[in-house]
Amino acid sequence: MKNFLLLLFSCLISIATSAQEDQPFEIDYTIQSDAFGDDRQITVYLPPGFYKYPDGKYTVSYILDGHFDPFIDLGVKILEYNSYMYKYTPTIVVGIHAKQRGWEFSAPQPGDEEHDYKGGRAPELQQHFKNEVFPLVDSIFNDRILPFRNLIGHSSGGAFVLYSLFSDEKDLFDGYLAISPAIRQSKEYILENIADRLQNGEAFKKFLYCSSGTVGEREELFGGAVNRLDSIFHVYPDHGLIWRKSSFEGMGHWTCVPPSFNDGMVELTRAFRVDEKMFFDFASNGNQSMSEQLDAFYTDREQNYGFSEVPLPGYLNNIGWELRNKENYQRALEVYEWGMKKNPTNYTLTKSKAKLLLHIDRKEDASMAFADALVKLDGIKNLQSEEWYEEQKKYLNDKLMECKK
Repeated sequence: MKNFLLLLFSCLISIATSAQEDQPFEIDYTIQSDAFGDDRQITVYLPPGFYKYPDGKYTVSYILDGHFDPFIDLGVKILEYNSYMYKYTPTIVVGIHAKQRGWEFSAPQPGDEEHDYKGGRAPELQQHFKNEVFPLVDSIFNDRILPFRNLIGHSSGGAFVLYSLFSDEKDLFDGYLAISPAIRQSKEYILENIADRLQNGEAFKKFLYCSSGTVGEREELFGGAVNRLDSIFHVYPDHGLIWRKSSFEGMGHWTCVPPSFNDGMVELTRAFRVDEKMFFDFASNGNQSMSEQLDAFYTDREQNYGFSEVPLPGYLNNIGWELRNKENYQRALEVYEWGMKKNPTNYTLTKSKAKLLLHIDRKEDASMAFADALVKLDGIKNLQSEEWYEEQKKYLNDKLMECKK
């Protein structure tokens, strides 16, 4: 019996290992790069629900310094955790491996052609993205990708983020996140280029986030440059950017990295999806209905940036319940109704609306909503267990009787 159990255990481990290998979440690819004239590597990190939910769609976040395990592992896990908890827009992560990061992230400078290393190779890296990385990633995950790309870089990588956004290749990405970008506020070609482009009336319909710490010589320089960048945007307010910046008190060039990943992705998500904080802000605005504020937000994002993300029905249902628990019944009802407009066949939102109407003693409206919920319950009958379906059906019919009392 003991040998049998050991054999069975070994078989189960073998099967589990095989299944995991059949569905890898970390995949390396090698690219024969014409841009650099050598082999280049990228690593793709898939989100936890990628295989479980085959209809799920994701943005793609490209992280520089993908060769540096401590950095990329930190970024991937932060993004993975908060995407799984639906605090960020769910994203596929692609780590970009560099061989000579200082040169590859730098823009060409006058006199660079005199050096054997060719000087700043940022243009080659841009072409690597455009002609080699994007086509590969898009061809592999084409039906699972949303039309939105993020670029994330730290230090010299952050400088490349800003260089790319304010270059002729600005449309490579939609979201740009620069963590403690290695630029200086005095005599900095990137800042001068930004000011020149904005002065000429160029608009950038992109998201940009920059962060810095407050400790150390690097952060004195780089934080000062971020502040100067902010002042340039105030001088030229028609820049078109969704611009966010953060300064982490007591943090240095390296310790500001973890909070920057989180803060930057929260701000990026919030730029295109109304999140919990924004729902409560909208609820406290007595001058407009929830629907008016939500529709205005999503219309602006679609018209001006070509992208938005409507929260999932379950998320909207939780927001409604939180507002209800705060006795903000009207706002909760508006959230349910807006969610039903976006998801006309959703059973959960309809049932929650009906329960709220009954709770505030609007029995006639509640009766109509419970009847509507019954119709929508039948629409998902084949997707649920018979026991669950019969339980829900009895609950709704009992509530309909309660409405008639």
